[in-house]
Amino acid sequence: MAFRMFDENDLKSLHWGTLDVLENSGIKVFSKECLKLLEDAGSTVNYKESSAKIPGHLVEEAIRKAKKNITLHARNPKYDVVLDGRRVYCTTDGNGTSVMDFKTGKRRMSTSEDLAMVGKVANALDSAHVFWPCVSCQDIPDYLRHVVDLKVALSSIEKHVQVETTSHRREAKWLVEIGSALAGDEKALRRRPIFSSMHCPFSPLQLDGGSTEGALVLARAGVPISFYGMPQAGITGPVTLAGSIIVNNAEVLAGLTMAQLAAPGSPFIYGTGGAAFDMRTMTWAGGGPERALISAGAGEIAHHYGFSILCGGIVTSAKTPGPQACYEKMSSGLPQFYTGCDMVAGLGLLDDVTMLSYEQMVIDNEMVKIMARLAAGVAVDDDHMAIDLIKKVGPGGSFLGERHTMQWLNKEHFMTEITDRRTGEAWEADGRKSVIDRAREKVQKILKEHQVQPVPSEVAKDFESIVKRADKDIKENGLD
Repeated sequence: MAFRMFDENDLKSLHWGTLDVLENSGIKVFSKECLKLLEDAGSTVNYKESSAKIPGHLVEEAIRKAKKNITLHARNPKYDVVLDGRRVYCTTDGNGTSVMDFKTGKRRMSTSEDLAMVGKVANALDSAHVFWPCVSCQDIPDYLRHVVDLKVALSSIEKHVQVETTSHRREAKWLVEIGSALAGDEKALRRRPIFSSMHCPFSPLQLDGGSTEGALVLARAGVPISFYGMPQAGITGPVTLAGSIIVNNAEVLAGLTMAQLAAPGSPFIYGTGGAAFDMRTMTWAGGGPERALISAGAGEIAHHYGFSILCGGIVTSAKTPGPQACYEKMSSGLPQFYTGCDMVAGLGLLDDVTMLSYEQMVIDNEMVKIMARLAAGVAVDDDHMAIDLIKKVGPGGSFLGERHTMQWLNKEHFMTEITDRRTGEAWEADGRKSVIDRAREKVQKILKEHQVQPVPSEVAKDFESIVKRADKDIKENGLD
């Protein structure tokens, strides 16, 4: 089904409003390299204030230059994700720092073992099309953590991996080495980028120097990048959603402009994780309806420019799996499906994307399939109307045994995995299990039975060597 919030005039107004902001207010980017790129291209730069005012024509040129039709390759090609505007994919949610321990149920800091474990679970879930590492390796020193995060993620899943933790130029260089080791070499990585990278601005209108410089390194290597704005309406963006959408758009387009100046024609994905700021609790309201509307609106702008979008959604502030987690995740994700956003993030995390729950990840997998079925709508053609069949079966007949039923059942009907539709008596006899109990059983089954194809042994050795060399390099030279 097609749902639209904006008409053509709305989209033009948002675009011209964004160019006005970039040209007359500008952005801050805390990198001399990035400021020099902008200055050489005709922007007005103030190095003392780390600011740049970017002409509209420069932004529009960057929009035209960027590669927009992108395939996110996986180490197993059957999991390749084609971003062509015709499909909605889901990603796990990323970069939590804690986990609800699967054995004890207690909250604790996440480890490398947790990242490997959740990679295996995500590999088995059919709605987890792209793997954003759900947690980070908190057992690794912070200067090396992001390199190890990518190594563990690529080793633990056969699907495409997107990272969001690239924070410096030197770190990005080592990520390219990790990806190249698995792809074959840097040329092979450019042909089949098996990982992509997100970069978060500091709203309003500020870009971190290290992360942006890292984005340029990755763009030059052919790795798809995304600038993922996260304005909070009411504090780091205007309280009005259209205003926060413009802040997000300005941040994303500023990042795009620098990436295209550094690597013309490099692949780019539009991003947003905007949400409201809860004035009662003074916290980020990630699971609120405003997040869904900002994401869906940003999706329409991205498509207006010709870009695919990675957007936030399927998010909750709940601390445990249960009713709040489900209704917030459903309501914060559904509009993105209706507007056809290309990638919707959110599987697996609770507590405003800080804590992993394996049970919630399985529940999210089920809810995503419900959302996808709702967005698919009802097809009307000869096969779907089935007029000849209705006449054949006639009054009082049954369609159960008809070939047409078997042909279309799995395509037309949502088939449950953990949703319980049995009678009350059958549920009682089976131990009165909740949806959380059934989700837990599915996780146990995956961990026991699911097999992830390991990376080749020589690649695993290369990974270890790269991590050791990165450790030595960063210790000796820092991240500048």
